Amino acid sequence: MKRIFLLSVLALASASAALAQGSNDYHQWDIYGGYSLGRMESNLDAASFTSGGGTQTFTNLCSAATGQEIGPNSQKFFCTRRNFNGVEGSVTRNVSKYVGLQGDVSGHFKSESFVDVFNPPGAKQTLANDERLWQFLGGIQIKNNRRDARVKPFARALVGFARYTNTQRQTIDTFPQFNFTIEDRETSLALKLGGGLDVRISKRVDIRVVQIDYNPVFAGDRNPKSVSGPFSTVHFNGRTANNFTIGFGIVIH
Repeated sequence: MKRIFLLSVLALASASAALAQGSNDYHQWDIYGGYSLGRMESNLDAASFTSGGGTQTFTNLCSAATGQEIGPNSQKFFCTRRNFNGVEGSVTRNVSKYVGLQGDVSGHFKSESFVDVFNPPGAKQTLANDERLWQFLGGIQIKNNRRDARVKPFARALVGFARYTNTQRQTIDTFPQFNFTIEDRETSLALKLGGGLDVRISKRVDIRVVQIDYNPVFAGDRNPKSVSGPFSTVHFNGRTANNFTIGFGIVIH
């Protein structure tokens, strides 16, 4: 009996040592921070503006006819993919050598004005936008987390929500009665599907050479939270913004 007891204790000790060794040969945590460039689309599909003179609806914001009405430069806000500067950070708890649970926060920012001159009567229109896109996502990351790995490609899939805000101001120098301010706020489902490449430079530090994600944001229909100017109501029809992000930074273990 004593011999069996000793063998059991030895077996448990060996198993514990093996488990400890297995968990120590890969990094338990990845903490990332870096720069992120967003290639962003407008999340608007159509817009309606109601004033004392009735309702004007733009169902095709990217048509030539709409461009003539709102100005070809202002139309770029709705119809071109634009660069947003931003930051991104994530924390990953690696539950095995190859799988980690990740939480990710990012913010992208853009302040831009579009100027059009209408002839006649020579009116100068300025459409100024101050945009913010914050995202809070979670999911999984697949990567070789071994401590001795030098080059570490990874893939990830995240889901969560995005918070978009934009303060839009239109000013027309010769027709101030048409000046307005719209404050747009929208919270939407968002995804990030992508990956990148980390390279080890020391025991606890990696350089994230590149991180690329497809980042769709599924915006819905809404009314701006506050409107000043000639419009009594404004309604926006939302659409999916098929965004992309690319970034680089530092990973600490």
